[in-house]
Amino acid sequence: MIDWAQFYTEAKGWQGAIGSVLGFIALVIGALINYQLNRQRDKRLRSEEVVAIASALYGEILLLRQRAARLGQFVAARHFRRGLRNDEDDFDKHFREMVEMPAPRMFPALAPKIGMLPPSIALEISKFYSRIDEAQTWLPRLQDDPDRKYSYSVASVLRPAMDAVNLIVPTLRDIEKLTGIEAADLDVKINDAATALEMEDEFHAEHQANAD
Repeated sequence: MIDWAQFYTEAKGWQGAIGSVLGFIALVIGALINYQLNRQRDKRLRSEEVVAIASALYGEILLLRQRAARLGQFVAARHFRRGLRNDEDDFDKHFREMVEMPAPRMFPALAPKIGMLPPSIALEISKFYSRIDEAQTWLPRLQDDPDRKYSYSVASVLRPAMDAVNLIVPTLRDIEKLTGIEAADLDVKINDAATALEMEDEFHAEHQANAD
């Protein structure tokens, strides 16, 4: 038969230990719940930051893409005119000032955080800005230099400009899905630039064939 009086006396002696164990368990459970809440909060904040970064770059890319298309069209038009009036240099500083693209601001500012974006998006964005920079770098070299016994092909500007216009389109659509931005009309006029680039490629391919 159970001696309830003795059991109660012994149980009272264990109250402190039982209370400590229950307190420790409650502390662990509380810490786990707090950890999960912090993780969810950090995940939400990170997701919001990713959307903000992608949205900012999206807006700048749209602007630069339009300006790259404009650059390609103007370079092609001057190239065609140059073929008809061979005695003029149509790629002087006045032309460059007319087609100059605005300096990127969002990309340099957000470069340290580009890695937060999905890898495929981050890579294509970096390539886009590299192509814009390449087109801008080669543009001044189209101007004739009397001290230089050779000239640069307009393809050196047209190719990176057209690649910037065309190859970023799938990434822009991915950003729209990621951020919930309404799909933009991405059609731009580049037919003259595409024709000029195709003609240059054919000319150089023929020249190379003759050289071989």
